[in-house]
Amino acid sequence: MVGEPGSGKTRLGVSLAGALRLPFLARDDVRTGLYFTAGAWSERPGPVPPADAAVETFLRLVETMAALGVSCVAEYVVRDERPEDMARITAVARCVGVRTACADAPARRADRARTDRLLARRPVLDALGYRSVGEHTARAEVRMAAVTAQMRTVFDFPVLEVDTNDGYDPPLDDIVDFVARSTSRPG
Repeated sequence: MVGEPGSGKTRLGVSLAGALRLPFLARDDVRTGLYFTAGAWSERPGPVPPADAAVETFLRLVETMAALGVSCVAEYVVRDERPEDMARITAVARCVGVRTACADAPARRADRARTDRLLARRPVLDALGYRSVGEHTARAEVRMAAVTAQMRTVFDFPVLEVDTNDGYDPPLDDIVDFVARSTSRPG
């Protein structure tokens, strides 16, 4: 799953994984999992895991799953400046891409931040260095715009473009068929 932050990668990825009966793995979920272990839901959470630590953990999980013969739906915004990330994944797995796109990704990101129960906790905002969810959202938008500008859009494997403005176009059944057809082994 690739696409601009806020374009619906996670929602579609979870649906696609469910339809294919595969595990779903997202870099953001891995980072949150690292933070959960550091006490994110406690009154005195530990330090927020750096983004690079989450990327490394995510990539190692994908590599381990592939080495064990487990297919999965993986969600990650691949950046042009980090070609080694995609190289690590394609070295161990047969890949097919589903790229999400929508017109209102920044608004979706802001809505997601405003309703995030973990982010709304005062100890978490303090650990992140923000006075409010609004301040976090404003700074995150600057980071996400930079991520979008650096996002890789060309891959060496089949990629299906999915418009997520109003549901999925093409519909989920067609996306499932594309992934299954693109990853099936001959004979």
